[in-house]
Amino acid sequence: MFKYSLILFLLLLNIGVAYTQTKDSLFVVKKGKELAILYYAQEGESLQMLARRFYTPVEKIENMSMLRGMKKLPIGTEVYIPLLEATYSKARYKQGIDYQQELYFKVGEYDDLQTIALYTGIKKPDIVLWNNLKGNTLEQGQAVFIGWMKMVKKDSINLTNGLAYPKLKEVKTVATSTGNSSLDSLYDVQTSNGSNTISEKGKVVFFEKPGKNDKFYAFHNTSTKGTAIKVFNPGTGKTIVVQVLGTMPETKAFDGCVIGISNIAKEALGVVEDKAWCELTYAPN
Repeated sequence: MFKYSLILFLLLLNIGVAYTQTKDSLFVVKKGKELAILYYAQEGESLQMLARRFYTPVEKIENMSMLRGMKKLPIGTEVYIPLLEATYSKARYKQGIDYQQELYFKVGEYDDLQTIALYTGIKKPDIVLWNNLKGNTLEQGQAVFIGWMKMVKKDSINLTNGLAYPKLKEVKTVATSTGNSSLDSLYDVQTSNGSNTISEKGKVVFFEKPGKNDKFYAFHNTSTKGTAIKVFNPGTGKTIVVQVLGTMPETKAFDGCVIGISNIAKEALGVVEDKAWCELTYAPN
């Protein structure tokens, strides 16, 4: 019975991770002795709105985020949303029940598989299996899939409390490097203003590009040369657009990564390390 349940879970997992959710990945971090979703406020959001969206008492969010009494949230405000037993699930619901969003644990400096297993209650072998890990070593900032979060989906109405969660305008981060506004325009043309895209999530590696660096350049294995790819860093809430030079070099530095980006883009993405977890959108070839 356990064997068949495990197979069913893995099939559901594969379906779940294939969903297109460009800017909606939820990241869990350790906050004191608790786990919490690290969320960056978007345009028009308030604590009360987030409390209803994540089925969490507003007082808990206020206390954990130290935002007591704030009615309006400036764009980009860090909000910590406690992970509750009633909303966190290690299995996907059947279709037609409450909406669930993929949940990832953001690995901290001293975290390993054992500590993540302890925090989440998930067995180490299951974490390895779900994330297709090849060993026990994790990197700081790495995203580890740990289950699903019950929440109100954007562009929907929660019949329980009548909450309409309207579609929010996309917040663009303007790159400071000369010439990148042209890549924004190129992306809009190639994707029909974002209406024709495919998405990808994974690890980004940064490389040194010699010569002129007037744009953000990238290596990507499935896009043709000249493709504009939008790169979103959910850890910082920042977005850039890069242009593909060609496929990724077959070297160890690029192993396990979905894209390689020139080093000058690190600051615009708010990245300090040589690798980061990002989400990509681009036009199909």
